[in-house]
Amino acid sequence: MSESVRVDVWIWSVRLVKTRSLAAAACRGGHVRVNGERVKPAHALRTGDEVRVRQEGRERVVVVKQLIRKRVGAPVAVECYV
Repeated sequence: MSESVRVDVWIWSVRLVKTRSLAAAACRGGHVRVNGERVKPAHALRTGDEVRVRQEGRERVVVVKQLIRKRVGAPVAVECYV
């Protein structure tokens, strides 16, 4: 079985949102989509998934390149998505 990470943990870990609670709230509010579908915070994210995060009037679209569970510095974070 392939490895997976919660979507709220991943978007926080790669610094797309400031806090984990904001990441979970964004998921619950429908501001996070994975492969075109709205997801809950506990949705399992896999390598190759397309993640869309809408915040502050703009949408960021990234493709998961690497799964991480811990928050990392910005230079490492940008290596985790395309």
